Amino acid sequence: MPVFQPGHTPAGGRRKGARNKISTSFLEALAEDFEQHGAAAIRIMRIERPTEYCKVVASILPKEFEITENRLMEIDDDTLDIMLDYARRRLADRLDRGEAATFDREPARLLPALS
Repeated sequence: MPVFQPGHTPAGGRRKGARNKISTSFLEALAEDFEQHGAAAIRIMRIERPTEYCKVVASILPKEFEITENRLMEIDDDTLDIMLDYARRRLADRLDRGEAATFDREPARLLPALS
């Protein structure tokens, strides 16, 4: 079995750094294309292929994230239960009135301000 020297490419093998060079070239070309056509392409994808659009969005989101600072952590469980019950009743009232349960409004309109 032949012994390969560091820095030498075995027959049929990939040259050192080739993967990084290809990745870098591809990402640069992709970034340039996105700058020119990105917004339009995203809009078309969202309308014509919504499933794939959602997959792309999900693929770029972090798989995990840690919440290290949150004002809700300062609220005791009883108060949090009251706030959740209030939000559920507000949503149920909107549905009873035939309003869509959309979330295009300010979050502060759904829950009362924290004191």
